[in-house]
Amino acid sequence: MGNDISSAITIDVDRNNLFYYSGETVSGIVRLNITEENLEIREIYISLIGEISYRTVGTGGGGFRSTSANKYKIRFYYKKLSLSGSNITQQEFIRDRGRYAWLFQIRLNDNLPPTINQSNIFPRIRYFLQFVIDKSYYTSNIKYKKYLTVYPRVNLLENPQCLLPSIFELENRKYIELKATFNKLGYVFGENIQFTLEIHNPRKILILHSKLSILKYYQIQKEFDGFIVYKTILPEIVNLTNEHIMERFSIKIPSIQSPPSYKFQGENPKIFVHIYYRLKLTVKVRGIFTNFHINVPITLGTEPNSDLSQQQSFNPLSISYSSNREQSIFNDDDPPPDYDTVMQSLQ
Repeated sequence: MGNDISSAITIDVDRNNLFYYSGETVSGIVRLNITEENLEIREIYISLIGEISYRTVGTGGGGFRSTSANKYKIRFYYKKLSLSGSNITQQEFIRDRGRYAWLFQIRLNDNLPPTINQSNIFPRIRYFLQFVIDKSYYTSNIKYKKYLTVYPRVNLLENPQCLLPSIFELENRKYIELKATFNKLGYVFGENIQFTLEIHNPRKILILHSKLSILKYYQIQKEFDGFIVYKTILPEIVNLTNEHIMERFSIKIPSIQSPPSYKFQGENPKIFVHIYYRLKLTVKVRGIFTNFHINVPITLGTEPNSDLSQQQSFNPLSISYSSNREQSIFNDDDPPPDYDTVMQSLQ
């Protein structure tokens, strides 16, 4: 974080949670308590930095993949505010017996990729304020960092397609027909996913259980990762042999701090970020290769919570999966499909 006087530096911003949306202004105060005399300083400034880090796996002799990874760190966003010089007014600068304080305001750009992962995890995107005392030549600068969380604003109303009701249909090798109708495919965190599940089971084969999962994926440059955000067993469909099953569900998305669906391409072609989500609806059926797996791309935004009554005025969009009766489309042990694969299955 700097040298031995860095502990005398503090940066206090205008909110306790250190969370900002792109387009907002980060404002606060820098305090410095310094006892060093005759300190030669060229410049004092604070900057707001966005940094992307990722890894690539190299290849060894003969084209074999190496076990070691090359790590890259690229600064894609930088705004600097000088705190020294004639441009600083008395209202922005306070000095009292070795104690100094500067007020600052730095506006975030409107379109920025979200903060992803902690500072020790790859891949990652992070933002931080950095206070710098640029000392004379041949001496180390004094630096201090404070990390922030930044998310872009994603307005669902700007993507009306995701607010349309949608139908997904599938049939397995036992001639069981599955139909899932979602009221929409665009949500905000804390909102309910509402859908109807219909199962036509002419042979009355045992339906063991069904579950709904929310999965998050992100790609930074060529590094890809994903994990389950939430999953739950659907309570009404457990150990049933009914010929016809129809149940309505309302599943709440957890109110957690997680980046919205977003795609970002920087001026540097190496700066590519893609965050996307999908629902996975699984129905377990007795037998081999008889399970249903429906993968539904969804959009998670930051605003607004759309009007459900208006959504119901739309006609449902019907989407049918082509299935091989000899084998289920996805296996629980299979790696997750990428975004393009999921989207192609919906065309």
